[in-house]
Order: sequence, then structure tokens, then C-alpha cells
Amino acid sequence: MPRLAVGTENGAEVSLYYEDFGSGPPVVLVAGWPLTTQSWESQVAAFVAAGHRVVGYDRRGFGRSTRAWAGYDQDTLATDLHRLLAHLDLRDAALVGFSSGAGDVARCVVRFGVDRVSRLVLAGPLAVDDGLVRDLLGAAEWHRIAMLDDVLGRFFSVDGETALDEATRLHLLHLAASASAKATADVIAAWAGADPEAELADVDVPVLVVHGGCDAFTAPRRGRAPTTVIPGAPHGAPITHPQQWNDVVLRFLSP
Repeated sequence: MPRLAVGTENGAEVSLYYEDFGSGPPVVLVAGWPLTTQSWESQVAAFVAAGHRVVGYDRRGFGRSTRAWAGYDQDTLATDLHRLLAHLDLRDAALVGFSSGAGDVARCVVRFGVDRVSRLVLAGPLAVDDGLVRDLLGAAEWHRIAMLDDVLGRFFSVDGETALDEATRLHLLHLAASASAKATADVIAAWAGADPEAELADVDVPVLVVHGGCDAFTAPRRGRAPTTVIPGAPHGAPITHPQQWNDVVLRFLSP
């Protein structure tokens, strides 16, 4: 089980669990709150088959990474990603971030530059209003599991009807519920004022934004980056519509 030490807390190591498969131009998959790298299973197989080296990891506090008490601000999460790129000595990597993971991707290149990065994919990037942040934080404090159940229902719903089988949704809920309660709340708080697309205004690498056409959390906006909309797909389009989503992203990653 490969791990990368990214710091210490009270004398104990804080480390990230990561996976590294295939060979070829590297693609780094960054899961969004409240999910883990296991949520990318439909992408890993397709991207490796297409000739890519695919790296995924669990953000601190989630999945098999350390359940640290601190470090859930956007700068620290972006630094964790940068350390992984440096540890694996990845060059010309494509960074692919889903939902809040798009914020990690954007902040990483803004803070550390694009020397190791060839292109960026923002999948359902969040631009969250303060009201939603307050509501989710309140629910996370007293009703965390019920809140996660509701959020994942909306992640995968189109006009109130789920676009994902219930067994898979429950599997993802189990992964989300196993995260640190502190991480779950603190990452929500870090969303306030986040706008990954705006952060990338001065970044000089190709960027693709991919949205589900029926995303209940964030709507496509006209920005500098080309935007592809997958018709009939919810926020969690990489999971509910993997073939269409993979085709769009792999075309963008092709030389």
C-alpha cells in the first residue's frame, strides 16, 4: 500500500494513500468531497487502456489517508497534491479534479506553477454560495451521516430521479461516512468563496471544464476555458455517465 508522508501532527506522521497504475502520459485524478479515489474506478481502467499512467489518491482525512485534525484549508490540500507530483517526479501531467477536487487542482497550479503540468480538467467545479456552506456545516455537526446521504442523493439525481443504482450509491455513502468528521466539516468550510475557474484566469495551460447538464450543485458558466456539457447528467457525471465523460476527457488529453 503506497503512502506519502506530507507532515506530522502531535509527533505522528500524516500520510496520503495513493495508487499508481499503467504507463504513458500521466493523469492525476483528484476526488471531490466527500469521496475517495475509489470513486474513479470507471476512469482508471479506461485511461490505462488508452495508454496513460493513472495516479489517484485519498485526500487527507478521507479513505485510507491519515485522519489528521488539521490541514483541510485549500492551500494545504493543494500542497499535498504538489508533494505527490514531486514525490513521483511526474512531468507533463494532466490534473483532473472533480467537484471540490477541482479547487485543489486550481490552487496547486496557482501556488506552484505548471512546470510539472500539461493540462487541467475541472469536472463540475464548485462555486458555492455562503448559504449552502452554512447549511451543510450545520448538518455536518449534528447529522453528518444523514447529511452525506442527502448530498450523495443530489450528486446523482436528475430532476429528482436518481441516475445511479442504489447499491453503488450506498457503497459511496459508506466511503464518505468513513471519513474523519473533522475533515468532512472543514472541507465544507474551505469552499466559502471558492471559484476554481476564476483562479485559473492567468494560468497558461489548456483547461477543460466538464459539467453535467442537470447538475443540481453548480451550473456551467461562460468563462475563458472551453466547457463541455454532458446532456442529462447530474453533478456526479464521471460516475453516472462514465462512457460519455471518459470520451470527452480522453479526447482532450490526446496529443
